[in-house]
Amino acid sequence: AFPRCPPRARAAVTSLVPGRTEPWVAEAARRGALIFGDVGWDETGRWDLDALSGLEHCHAFLPNAEEAMRYTRTDCPRSAAHALAERVPLAVVTLGSEGAYAVDAATGTAAEVPAIEVEALDPTGAGDVFVAGFVTGTLAGWPLADRLAFAGLTAALSVQEFGGSLSAPGWAEIAAWWQQVRTCAGQDPAALRRYAFLDDLLPAAARPWPLRRAVPTIGFRA
Repeated sequence: AFPRCPPRARAAVTSLVPGRTEPWVAEAARRGALIFGDVGWDETGRWDLDALSGLEHCHAFLPNAEEAMRYTRTDCPRSAAHALAERVPLAVVTLGSEGAYAVDAATGTAAEVPAIEVEALDPTGAGDVFVAGFVTGTLAGWPLADRLAFAGLTAALSVQEFGGSLSAPGWAEIAAWWQQVRTCAGQDPAALRRYAFLDDLLPAAARPWPLRRAVPTIGFRA
């Protein structure tokens, strides 16, 4: 069970479940943590935002497109994001192969970043990696579009490896990827500019791409 008095933290991630209350969420928010909430499929079929206890404490809510549209009774994920921004300070809707769209309720700013095309080997944990990347950018104070781009990049890198947490990229993988794409011929200049903010975050020299990674062996057969 989660401790009744969670340790102080700048941010916390919670999975919102209809009808279930997690007391630690309110306590963490009261103590200054930014709460990032994701959600799964609503097995009740009601898709009622009021049933998501803890949503009122969330700094950001990050459903996928289908979940967002069902909860807001809309037929467009971007319209759903704007509707959700009436309930939370920051609404982020993941659009699968199309990328992600976000609305900042405080400023009225909206941002959309397309996904990176990759050959996916295992999508396990990609959503969690996206959230972690978005939390990282938020705590660092990056612009909304940069946060979406970074979250999408980390998720894209994760699906190219097997496993859940083992597939999450570190700074070395991100640096190697950035070095590689800048040297590839035929890259879209506008797409490269979208990730130019990485120049200020990553070392000038990076190991060659791809990097060798540890992989899980459970379930593998000779």
